[in-house]
Amino acid sequence: MLRFASLLLFLSLATSALAQRVVSGRVVAQTTKEPLAEVTVRVAGQPGAVVTDKAGRFSLTVPAAETPLSFSHLGFQPVTVPAGQLGPEVGLAEQSYLIGEVQISYVQLQKLLLRQWRIAPASLDAAARLVTARTRAKSGDKAEVLEKNPDAVRRIMESARFDFRPDGIVKTKMMVVSHKLRWQLDEENRTLTVVDEEGGQRAIRVLELTAERMTLLSPDPNAPEITYVPAK
Repeated sequence: MLRFASLLLFLSLATSALAQRVVSGRVVAQTTKEPLAEVTVRVAGQPGAVVTDKAGRFSLTVPAAETPLSFSHLGFQPVTVPAGQLGPEVGLAEQSYLIGEVQISYVQLQKLLLRQWRIAPASLDAAARLVTARTRAKSGDKAEVLEKNPDAVRRIMESARFDFRPDGIVKTKMMVVSHKLRWQLDEENRTLTVVDEEGGQRAIRVLELTAERMTLLSPDPNAPEITYVPAK
């Protein structure tokens, strides 16, 4: 009886092992065919996942051929494919985002956004007034110092640099005045937002984004539109 039970256990384990299979492939952008790194691949509805490497490749053990696999990546439409129907490549279609009145793809958005920006000369005075108004809300004494030295505040704005990085961080280089910024994609509304975390969470609207300029609008009352241009 013990031998029979052991045989059944062995057959059960062997059958389970045979039922499992390793699937692998490569994830690419549907339009450009470029490999996509950091794509999340998981058994649909299950915890645990793997991510693609720099070449877009992945390998995953699944329980059966009909197991649905989901592929997701920021800026691309998610896809679910049965493991048994996987080809050598899985193509993900880009999402488009609305910046102002212009539809722009995720890849295009990155190429335009990820660079160092400075405040455009025509917006320096407006930016200085906005910083002074924000300072007044926190400290009347500090605001009074800024109001007495408008040229100094303008020079600070002129020297400011905003480095938009792939990880969502906006590294700010600005004398005296500090800012903690990050950029994020609003997947629900399909748009781009810059978040100011200094003293709270302020969502700054991106009104325009081109190779020559970026225009932002702060949620502060009566805030002016501030235009930025590439620093380099």
